[in-house]
Amino acid sequence: MNIKKIAQLLLLFIISSVASAQQLYLETGKTSSSFDYQNSQGDKLDNLQATTHNFMTLGYRFNIATIEKLKGAFGVGYMSHGAIGSDNALNGIMEWNANYLEFNASLDYSLFSIKKTIFYIKGVFSTGFLVQGTQNLNNEIINLKNVDDFNKAMISFKSGAGFLHPVSKELSVYVQYLFGKSLNQSGSTDYESLRIKSHNISFGVLIDISK
Repeated sequence: MNIKKIAQLLLLFIISSVASAQQLYLETGKTSSSFDYQNSQGDKLDNLQATTHNFMTLGYRFNIATIEKLKGAFGVGYMSHGAIGSDNALNGIMEWNANYLEFNASLDYSLFSIKKTIFYIKGVFSTGFLVQGTQNLNNEIINLKNVDDFNKAMISFKSGAGFLHPVSKELSVYVQYLFGKSLNQSGSTDYESLRIKSHNISFGVLIDISK
């Protein structure tokens, strides 16, 4: 199958998904992120600490074929990651702040319900592109767009669970937790690795547009 055929099938899938969209969503919350770094000798930076940031995502959620409990969603969001730590060799403080435009696709599956409240599990695939970022090393500011480890797309996988409660026929609210980890971000050709881990807690609103 050539690239043109794959693109046509992908476009058809997106159009059919939009046509069957059931809900728009707006989600905001907090993410606690940290860096999992290992140099080419296998040594890790154990003194890196997580930092907390805000994030926001919007998109649409739709039914998957005839599987009533399974829902799909596409969204776009603004996500921040970072870490802070000290370097004994340099006797100084290191700090990173990186802001990403993130595109995501997700699936959620309803496990059970208590009265009207639905409990579900969720998996998310996301691709993020650095919008702005800085590294502060002993008060020396470095633009992360000039750093190989950050100037390429960040691919992440997240999973977690949440619960959803309908307020009315048109409006529902939900709360969820997701844990995520990126693929290796290192631009090095040796055995160096950099992965970004995150813990996300969020609150969202779903608006029914099926009518």
